[in-house]
Amino acid sequence: MKRFSSVTLLVAGLLAGGVVWAAGGASQRVIHMLDYMAVDYPEAVQGGEIINAEEYAEMQDFAAGVSTLLAELPAGTARNGLQERATVLATAVAERVEPAVIAQQAAALRGKLVAAYDVTVAPAVAPDLARGEQLYREHCVSCHGVDARGDGPAGRGLEPPPSDFLDPARQYQQTLYGYYNTITLGVDGTGMRAYTEFGAADRWALAFWLGQVALQGAATDIAPQQAAAGASAIGVDSLGDLTMMAPQAVRSAHGAQGLAVLAALRAEPSLLKTEQRSPLQFARDTLAESRDSYLAGDGRAAYDQAVSAYLDGFEMLEQALSQVDSDLMLAIEAQMTDYRNLLRAEAPAEAVTVAEADLQALLAEAGDRLDSTSLGPRLSFLASFGILLREGLEALLVVAAIAAFLRRAGRHEGMRYLHAGWVGALFAGALTWVLATTVLHISGAARELSEGVVALFAAAILLYVGFWMHDKAQARRWQQYIEQRLSSSLGQGTLWGIALLAFIAVYREAFETVLFYQALWLQTTPAGQPMVFAGFGAAVAVLAVLGWAILKYSVRLPFGLFFGVSAALMYSLAVIFAGKGVMALQEAGYIPIRPVDFPRIDLIGVYPNLQSLGLQAVLVMIALIHLWRVQVRRPSAEAAGST
Repeated sequence: MKRFSSVTLLVAGLLAGGVVWAAGGASQRVIHMLDYMAVDYPEAVQGGEIINAEEYAEMQDFAAGVSTLLAELPAGTARNGLQERATVLATAVAERVEPAVIAQQAAALRGKLVAAYDVTVAPAVAPDLARGEQLYREHCVSCHGVDARGDGPAGRGLEPPPSDFLDPARQYQQTLYGYYNTITLGVDGTGMRAYTEFGAADRWALAFWLGQVALQGAATDIAPQQAAAGASAIGVDSLGDLTMMAPQAVRSAHGAQGLAVLAALRAEPSLLKTEQRSPLQFARDTLAESRDSYLAGDGRAAYDQAVSAYLDGFEMLEQALSQVDSDLMLAIEAQMTDYRNLLRAEAPAEAVTVAEADLQALLAEAGDRLDSTSLGPRLSFLASFGILLREGLEALLVVAAIAAFLRRAGRHEGMRYLHAGWVGALFAGALTWVLATTVLHISGAARELSEGVVALFAAAILLYVGFWMHDKAQARRWQQYIEQRLSSSLGQGTLWGIALLAFIAVYREAFETVLFYQALWLQTTPAGQPMVFAGFGAAVAVLAVLGWAILKYSVRLPFGLFFGVSAALMYSLAVIFAGKGVMALQEAGYIPIRPVDFPRIDLIGVYPNLQSLGLQAVLVMIALIHLWRVQVRRPSAEAAGST
């Protein structure tokens, strides 16, 4: 028995979030109520007779509450159709029809609602059930018991009692999305509170773990391959299908074998391929989830989702959009930064809602621009060429400069280490991509975190190398260095340092390059796909020519000029890497962004925010101070050398 009504649900939702209703929030609560109707109605009516008057009154209240919540959705034909179905459902409750009919009508209304308003009802990737069990042991055992039978010590005396997750009569009516909603929203009038401190991934992990516990009695020794093969037969082709599928519906349609397949899929959701959405659609969906999380009072989840909307979605199509409308690309990027800043600053809900709506409008415009041009051969070539040239240029400059130094110094044994470093980075990048698409889930935030840390580390190394090269800019000092080192090879530590620097310079670009090409391929028409390879090949050719030119002509420079130019290159790359490193950490949400009025120049890592410009200014000052000290020391060193 659940002593709560649709009215109290409405009030509790408003008070818990302290916010204005959003379409996403209303949709989620409608689905929440429909799931409860499907589960609880059999306790109110059997054989056309009311067997529990209080439960039946709640079912009538739920039916009215569904209509009330639907009225909060954006007006239009879709809402009108949903309201008509809600009226049919309320009439069926009034007529005390059989529970199976109510379950079918609730499921049909739920499906139409999800389709009409594009409600996100599944996680982006298969949840971690081990994490779900950990959360259950830490937060749920006290009420629901060790075996999830609702017999925990803290649950004794609660009215209604905690759910028994092994009770087929109730749990076979529950969907995984129903569990997720209950964890997210709680149940007013009961001991079940909303776990808003959990992120979305944790809520899904717990929901899936509970879902597989509920079907333990139906599980058989069915092999994973059989479950994967039988998924389509029971109507489950994606995680979204799995989260919305009630076990009772599967058992009625497909018998015990179908239920066993569902149990296996709940226990191992990775058997299903994650539904592949375009980067733009992912950005829009995740941005809407971010808004809903914020309106539900979960600011941390909202911020994480906003970061993911950019890094795992929009960033993947930036290169393509820049070829079509660079101003629109920059406007969206700037507004996504502003939106994240609103979330970080805990802005009023209305301001966040307006900002999200403005962003959705810009993303819709981006979709129209991309659809109108459809990334045919010309744009596919330009986007492919731009991706590799942009990502590879910095790595090339580092590797070519080190190679020129080794050749000029006559230290050919170091070339093996240099080649081992950059070739190893390419293999590591490819391996990381394979793992990310088959075994591991590497989020955009994790990718940017690793790139940011590596970039800042590389900046420090490059600054040090620049100091060293500038100190050797005088022919006399270089000659002294050669004389000291002529009888021995470079030390093992130095050689491995060269390999490490080459590895870092290349790896930070390799993995991201593969991801950008993967996203580009999804956006390219069949006619444009050959031009993706052509653009890649053209970029490789340009990079090869640049590398050859740097190596050939820099080695021919006089000693002083060679080391002066090399030092300037190292200083410049250090400043560029520092700017890009800070920006990557900002995009991942680890460093705040304070915009300033300053030009943005992506090629050289200049971004209009106080944090990145501040660090770059510090590095420039350090380099200038070093140059000044060298100039001050030079007269005395020359005088000492002439005596």
